[in-house]
This record gives sequence, C-alpha cells and structure tokens, in this order.
Amino acid sequence: MNKKVENIGNTYTSAENKKKQHKQMRKRVVRKRITLFGGLLLLIIIILSIMLVTQKQSNNDDAVERQQKEQKYQKQQDEELALKEQLNNLNDKDYIEKVARDDYYLSNDGEVIFKLPGENKSDTKSKAQNDDK
Repeated sequence: MNKKVENIGNTYTSAENKKKQHKQMRKRVVRKRITLFGGLLLLIIIILSIMLVTQKQSNNDDAVERQQKEQKYQKQQDEELALKEQLNNLNDKDYIEKVARDDYYLSNDGEVIFKLPGENKSDTKSKAQNDDK
C-alpha cells in the first residue's frame, strides 16, 4: 500500500511548487514581522506600566510628605499664635506684676508675703505653667 509519489518534472508542477514555496516564505516573513511588532508593542506596554506604577508611588510619597509638612506648618502657626499671645501678655503691666508675685514672691511697698508650709516653689511653678497653657 505504500507507494512513492514522484513529481512530474513539467513546468506546471515546478511553477506550483515555486508558488507554494513563495507562500511559505511570505507566511514566515509575515509571522516574523507580527512577532517583532508584537514584541515591540509588549515592550512598550511593559515600560508604560512600570512608569505608571512608579509615578503612582511617587505621587503617594509626595502626598504623604505634603500632609506631614501641612501638619508641621499648622503646629508652627499655633506656636506663632501662642508666642504672639505671650508677647502681648509680656507687654501688659498687670500680667508682669502677677508673674513677679507668683514666681518670684515680689511685693509692692508695704505688702508682706506669707509662705504657707504646704506650698513648694515647684508647686507654684507648675500652677503658673498650667495657667500659661
């Protein structure tokens, strides 16, 4: 049942064989081009994806840094307000007199200051610090 098939050496079969070879070569070239352009497209997609991920991470880092700086700025503004209030208090004669009496036990002419046995200087300082806050 096995028979060998031989090609007839006429011009028609040789032309058909050349067409088949040409089609096969054409398919190989098309396949190589598709593979090349597909690979380039895949490479571009991968590069863009990497750029997207790194940009997103960078944006997140910048957002965290911005939030930290905003908090720091808010604290500095609060400090500035406290310092301005303290400066206004230091320009007030009544406040200075009160601090001098409480912390340094200074008195006006004719006044006598009595220190009670239960009071410490550290207690009065902590009270004065609590008053400032």
